[in-house]
Amino acid sequence: MFNSETLEVAIGMVFLFLLMSLVCTAIKEWIEGLLKWRAMDLERAMRTLLDDDTGETSKLLYHHPIIFSLFQGTYQVDRLRKSGFNMWSGADKHMPLSARRNLPSYIPTGHFATALIDQIARRPPPKNTSAAAAPEAGKTDKLAKLDIDLLRQGTLGYSAHLRDIILSAIDYADGDLARVRKAIEQWFDGAMDRASGWYKRRTQALLFIIGILAAVVLNVDSLHILHRLTTDKTLRESVVHRSEAAKAPAPAAAVSAAVPTIDLTALKETRAELEAVALPIGWEHDDRDAWYHVAPTQFCAASTVDNEQVTRRCDAGHSPFYSWLRIGLGWLVTAMAIMLGAPFWFDVLNKIMIIRSTVKPHEKSPEEPSQDGGTPPPPAPSPAPQLDASTT
Repeated sequence: MFNSETLEVAIGMVFLFLLMSLVCTAIKEWIEGLLKWRAMDLERAMRTLLDDDTGETSKLLYHHPIIFSLFQGTYQVDRLRKSGFNMWSGADKHMPLSARRNLPSYIPTGHFATALIDQIARRPPPKNTSAAAAPEAGKTDKLAKLDIDLLRQGTLGYSAHLRDIILSAIDYADGDLARVRKAIEQWFDGAMDRASGWYKRRTQALLFIIGILAAVVLNVDSLHILHRLTTDKTLRESVVHRSEAAKAPAPAAAVSAAVPTIDLTALKETRAELEAVALPIGWEHDDRDAWYHVAPTQFCAASTVDNEQVTRRCDAGHSPFYSWLRIGLGWLVTAMAIMLGAPFWFDVLNKIMIIRSTVKPHEKSPEEPSQDGGTPPPPAPSPAPQLDASTT
């Protein structure tokens, strides 16, 4: 059963992970915005979706007026390069940074569906399509009314994969162009979910790297802080008081085409919050000897009765290797917690605060016996909660 002290220790650890995640997330957003990884993932997802290894079909869509208005510059298909490493997502080709800097990081679903239907039905096919494969493609009047027959005819100028997708959507739509558009939007959303998976895996790996570096530089040892919160009531109450005023983390700003900058104000505020909590963080006041060296000694004394063996085992516990191993484990726990992100820890903090608010009153106000020594009267039943229309 959780008591108030256990919940306060949990609040302190969650609050620490929240502050560290805010710092590392800000650095991560700056790095990703600088390298334009969102635009790279979107461009690769477009080529995968359209079965377009050369990028010719993707170029037509990027240059369609509906999508072209979302970014500055052009889609340079000749800049596609073989990926030097594919540890993040297994990409065979990618757009280099200089070529993807101005590409969009997000394309609305409706924009994609409209541009694709219009491109297939009323515009020339890719240049790498043979004339035999599309005898009528490219001769379509752009002012002709867009209908199912025009869309079906236009698919002859594209790859077999894309043609099968569009024809399947037409057949299942039973001649309804609106239903074809809806099917294309769902197809695009599924591909974007896959691109989101690439982005999330890279984000977690980047957060872990930033987290382990921040843990070492700032000397944030989660195991030592957990020990201090468990044994120091004053520190524990101070951390809980600060965490009660915590606010929700600000959402990540949209990445623009310009080179992003780190929000130094937010970083300074978070660092000031860490210092105000007075947690044992940093190298200037390292007091871990009392924990890392005493604990092995107590274990040795309880595990043997031979005085000579006790001395030998306890000396081994005092070795620098053992101390640095536990410190490194504390850094690793901090980095793994940072991988989960600030929104996760803020939600956990709110839930623990709610649990604590229900446990604390029962601990502070126990039932008192009556003055005549008799049995105290039973508490009055609480009124039934009233539900409004919004909860039903």
